[in-house]
Amino acid sequence: MRVQDIMSQPLVTISSDRSVREAVELMDRMKVGSLPVVEDERLVGIVTSRDVRGAHPNRLVADVMMRDVVSVTPESSLWEAKELLEQYGIERLVVVERDSPVGIVTKSRLYTEIGKHVDSLTGLERAELLQRKAAELLKKGEEIAVIFLDLDDFGVIDKEYGHVFGDEILMLVAKTLRGLMVDDVDYLCRYAGDEFAVVTTRPLDEAKQLALRMVTALRTESWPRGVKVTGSAGVAGGRRHRVRQRGDEIFTVSDLINMASLASTAAKKDRKPVVVAGKVELTEEVS
Repeated sequence: MRVQDIMSQPLVTISSDRSVREAVELMDRMKVGSLPVVEDERLVGIVTSRDVRGAHPNRLVADVMMRDVVSVTPESSLWEAKELLEQYGIERLVVVERDSPVGIVTKSRLYTEIGKHVDSLTGLERAELLQRKAAELLKKGEEIAVIFLDLDDFGVIDKEYGHVFGDEILMLVAKTLRGLMVDDVDYLCRYAGDEFAVVTTRPLDEAKQLALRMVTALRTESWPRGVKVTGSAGVAGGRRHRVRQRGDEIFTVSDLINMASLASTAAKKDRKPVVVAGKVELTEEVS
């Protein structure tokens, strides 16, 4: 999803030569907590209920507004917006198109929407985040790898112990895998059911090592009731020899996920811990 899908419209603005009194009255009447400030339809600042609190009502909006406005475009992803809110510690972002404000996205609205894309059982993001984050990294010129991990015969656990216990195992699997991730390098998600995926900016050789650590961690973990939990992983990615065309990132991500998924299926079939894009590698464990 994009910011344009959740931003508040129609937008209520005010000009910088209006009084604080008028700003307060407008915010009260429209039931909003902030007003983008415009001059000739261009964004020049923002005034919030906090800015006008205690200010003399006859002062101009230009005197109390914040001039350094953190903004996003309508095409920005929800996760880009989230990163900006957290980076600057603010409650709202002005949505700007061609220097003109076109909407507002608030922290509460954004977090509510992002919450729909977080798996309620494991607390991990869902597959859409993997796809979006991978595409964003590619747009920034990063080379990425995708790891796809499928638990082996997990349905047996569900059938023998019940789905409640199976859910407990999935939560513990997520916790175990999360402990292997590095912030701002590895992005873990629950892809579907008993499948997990990672997009990483590690070089391909390091991504292979991470995949093997993930498989090894599951195999060596002490699980409740002594059950055995194992997984098979596939890896795809690395530096490509041809120049990537701008705008085809989504297709590249889809290809990588598909390749990694097929590689994990091959690993399961051949009883290998990790298969890398059609080539079996990493048969030795790493510490």
